Amino acid sequence: MNSAANVTSSSVAEKFRDIAQSCRPDLRAGHFAWDAWRALTGAGLWRLPVPENLGGTGGTWTQFVEAFEAIVSTLRSVGFAMALANQATLIRALLAHGSPAQLDRHLPCLLDGAVGATAISEKGTGTEVRALETRLTHDGNDYRLDGHKYNISHAPNAQLVLVVASCSHHEKRATALVLLDPARDGVGRTAPQETLGVTDLPIGDITFSNVGIGAHELLGEPAAGLKLLMDIASMNRALFGLLCADVVRPFLSDALAYVAARATLGATLDTHQHVQRRLVEIEIGAQRSRWMALSALDQLLSQHPAALANCSIAKLGGARDLAQAALHLLAIHGSDGYRRGALATFVADALAMGSAGGTEEMHSRNIFSQMQRTAAATAAIR
Repeated sequence: MNSAANVTSSSVAEKFRDIAQSCRPDLRAGHFAWDAWRALTGAGLWRLPVPENLGGTGGTWTQFVEAFEAIVSTLRSVGFAMALANQATLIRALLAHGSPAQLDRHLPCLLDGAVGATAISEKGTGTEVRALETRLTHDGNDYRLDGHKYNISHAPNAQLVLVVASCSHHEKRATALVLLDPARDGVGRTAPQETLGVTDLPIGDITFSNVGIGAHELLGEPAAGLKLLMDIASMNRALFGLLCADVVRPFLSDALAYVAARATLGATLDTHQHVQRRLVEIEIGAQRSRWMALSALDQLLSQHPAALANCSIAKLGGARDLAQAALHLLAIHGSDGYRRGALATFVADALAMGSAGGTEEMHSRNIFSQMQRTAAATAAIR
């Protein structure tokens, strides 16, 4: 990936921006935009970074990111942007870590728009991998899966789920990644649950009760499961950071037009320094989040050792900047913004990013852990 990419000059970006613009009427609170999903899939969104021999167009992740930014900055939906990021993360997980048989079985469906989900979070432990209670236990040469996943995006309708579970490996606790068809016996799913924000994204729970799992359904080996998960999750974190920067763009444009037109006592709002300051803070936050996320993606795709920490920083910083931007926009629009409508929905959605993809505490622990590793490595060299 090249972080110098400019989405405004890319033919890929223009193509997907036009599609997203045509699909905007399909976006409604409380309803996932399936027409938009199918239109983007039909235009080849998921095939962009996939090699031709695996059914893709042989493009790059740079092209996908250009398309992603164009879509997110057009559609105005945090929930739909999260779904795009989650699908891309699962596709990359298969490309990077899947076996030939797993690629043959699962990749074509995902490229055709079958929705995938990644199930990490649990009600009592959140996304703290070391405390997960979902268990994978040996059953002869195969396994059994038991547990409960909580607040999982697209849990109600996903056709493939990457389940993260604890297991024993040579009498040590390990992390197993299971590629699961959720339609099988022993898997239960709730209807979409009511949430404060991102109501257009189906979020629910998944339960596993003595579900038979073949050894061939594990993504990688449990001994390396945690390392693989950190790589997979880092992609999601960086894309979440990027969506935080991009999704605010149309709302910032609206605000600029609003303050230029709204006049009080003969002066438009954009002549007031405190209004200018709020708009500038939104712009600074969006630019800061965007370039941090793009740089983190660069590092991840080039396997730079700093990528794990920087992808967490990108997500953590992006969520903070987005929440602050939403509050600035609400203040600028005053009582107009507080009425139920697009801006009020956006404010609730923006707050959801504080916990989506991991809480601040979880990301802070990850960043601190990487800081300790770097300090230890530096001390050893000295």
